[in-house]
Amino acid sequence: MKYLAIFLSCLLLTGCPTGSDGNVERNSYPGEGGGVLLPDYDIRLNLNPAGLRLDDKQNRLEDLLDLTKIGPGGVSVEEDSPEWFCVLDNKTKLMWEVKTVIGSGDVNDADYIYSWFKSSDADFNGHGVTENGGICVDSSSCDTEKFKIAMNELDWCGYNDWRLPTRLELQSIINYSQIIPAVETVFFPHAQSLNYWTADIDIDDLESAWMVNFLYGHIQGNLTNIPRAVRLVRNQSSQ
Repeated sequence: MKYLAIFLSCLLLTGCPTGSDGNVERNSYPGEGGGVLLPDYDIRLNLNPAGLRLDDKQNRLEDLLDLTKIGPGGVSVEEDSPEWFCVLDNKTKLMWEVKTVIGSGDVNDADYIYSWFKSSDADFNGHGVTENGGICVDSSSCDTEKFKIAMNELDWCGYNDWRLPTRLELQSIINYSQIIPAVETVFFPHAQSLNYWTADIDIDDLESAWMVNFLYGHIQGNLTNIPRAVRLVRNQSSQ
């Protein structure tokens, strides 16, 4: 019944990938082959954020997380702090944007969604980029590139090198021991059970880019003109 409920939620909320969906990342989860990407907890509970298998004794993803809350100016704060704006993954050395509450009207309100856009499209043969096709506070700036620029202009958490994550980077914060959303909400409040854009274009379909679903963590392609959520990242080692 648990898997049936998850599958029905998937159909209603996000659309489920099928065995014939060429946009689905087939090698995301060891042992799943080319079948339908329904949750396999025996596999996913034994994966760490980097996708590596663990010893049998290490079967809880939470035990492997080493996260730090980051406040204004990039300064770390206590874990029980009521206010923080970013999260640093001490293992991957990636710093993640934390969304503000839905309805706040802030530039990174958790409810905003964006089309996938990159003005320098030489890598994509001029295909697949959709400018300003989302829903956000500034109706003229609702695509992934303009959102990234806006956050960098704000020096979010004291930095101006924010970017879209790759598929593997974004998947690294997925917690496969929970769903709806499949992420640690203690560190990532206001997380939505939505599809989040990555920086990766789908080379099999240049009208699409890759995204990670935060309902239960699968990866698939999506047309760039369909707006999705965004969570920016930066490399802590870069500064």
